Amino acid sequence: MNPIAESNATRGARRRARTRAAILDAAERAFTENSYRATKMEDVAEDADVAIGSIYAHFGNKDGLYLALVERAVELFGRYMQQAYQPEWSPLEQVMACGDAYLRFHLEHPGAFRFLAFDGPESDTPVDPEQQARVAAGIDALIDEFSAKIQEAIDAGEARPLDARLAGRFLWGAWNGTVALGLRADGLTLTETEIHDALQQARDIVVAGLCAPSARAADGTPLAQLRTTVSPPQED
Repeated sequence: MNPIAESNATRGARRRARTRAAILDAAERAFTENSYRATKMEDVAEDADVAIGSIYAHFGNKDGLYLALVERAVELFGRYMQQAYQPEWSPLEQVMACGDAYLRFHLEHPGAFRFLAFDGPESDTPVDPEQQARVAAGIDALIDEFSAKIQEAIDAGEARPLDARLAGRFLWGAWNGTVALGLRADGLTLTETEIHDALQQARDIVVAGLCAPSARAADGTPLAQLRTTVSPPQED
């Protein structure tokens, strides 16, 4: 490819990336503020300042757009989780730091949290099976890596012997459930402050329950510290 053609191709790729990002940002706002069914593609196109045909060209249909947002949320959350896996922290400390990472992800990206926490669009329209498989594989990989950290804590003698896979899925579900209480409109709803306090209290409870007897101080207090993560930069 000659330099001029290569430069044009690069500019075209950047334009497509900007258009795609603008559509995703507009769609995230729309799906967060409204329900899936109430969101209209025309409104997304207007907010993104693109032709509606651009949405279909990039994402196929409304479900494809929704799943693309889930994919983006999975990638972003993975960056938050990596902040918990600091090598200078013990395995159990890394496990507990994941709870802090999840809370920070929710507080800083509430729209993305919804796409990560809930299982797919509210539609019976067929979606791209490869895209659906990528989303499922991405979420599974995050939970499996987290469960492996629990197993690492068990192997190191920090955590009591238990089923690390089930423990990982339990904690994932508990985090989802607690944060999702902020979306309710009844007596079970929690404010952002209450969600924060509930998850911090839960970390105290969980580390006390997971900690092996040999990894406690003389008074029974777990030696593992509750670490706080540093949020990664937002997407460009």
